[in-house]
Amino acid sequence: MQGVTLSLNRLACFIRCRWRIIAGLCFAAAGLYAAAALADRQGRRDLQYAYSVRTTCEDDPESNLWRGGCERIAPDIARTDRPSFGDLYWAFVAVHHSPTPSQATAGRFSSSPHDSGFDLGSALKGTRYGISPHHFAGARSLEHAHAIMDEIDKKDRALLLIGRGGLSYGALAAGTLANLTDPVAVLAAAGLLAALGIAGRKAG
Repeated sequence: MQGVTLSLNRLACFIRCRWRIIAGLCFAAAGLYAAAALADRQGRRDLQYAYSVRTTCEDDPESNLWRGGCERIAPDIARTDRPSFGDLYWAFVAVHHSPTPSQATAGRFSSSPHDSGFDLGSALKGTRYGISPHHFAGARSLEHAHAIMDEIDKKDRALLLIGRGGLSYGALAAGTLANLTDPVAVLAAAGLLAALGIAGRKAG
C-alpha cells in the first residue's frame, strides 16, 4: 500500500512539473484526430463530387445540352495514374482551403462596370457550368464569367485528382495535413501555445 501511495505521489509530482507539456500533447493529439476525421469526411464527399464531374462529361444522346466546357478538363478525366502525396495535398488545399470561384475572381473585376449586354443564361447555356449557376451570381461581363469558369475548372481538376487517390492512407494523410496547415488552424495552435506559455509563467 505504501508503494502504491509513493507511486501516485511521484505521478502527481510529474504532472505538476510538466503539466504544460502534457496539456500541449493532449491538445495536439485532439487536433490531429479532429483534422484526420474531417479529412476522411471531406475525402469521401470529394469522391462523390469527382464522380459527378465524370458522369456530367460522359457521352450521352442529349449531352450537347450540358457538355460544353468538358473538353477543358478531358485530359484530367482520362488520367488513371496514382497521384503523389504532394499533388493530393495541394488538391485538398485547392478544394477545401481556397476561395470559391466567385470569390477568387471578385477582386479582379470589382471595379469593372457591369456589361448591360451580358446575358448569363446565354453564357451558361449548353455548358456544364449551368449546373452551378450560383457561382456566377456576381458576374459582370462575359469575361468575368469565363474567369469564373476557369476557377471552376481548377476546383474540378483537384476533385478529379482526389478521386484518383481514392480512399487511401496517402489521401487521408494529405487531407489531414491540409487541414492542419489551414491559416485558421495555425493561428489557433499559436494562440494555444501562447496561452500555455503565459499560464506556465504565472504558475511559476
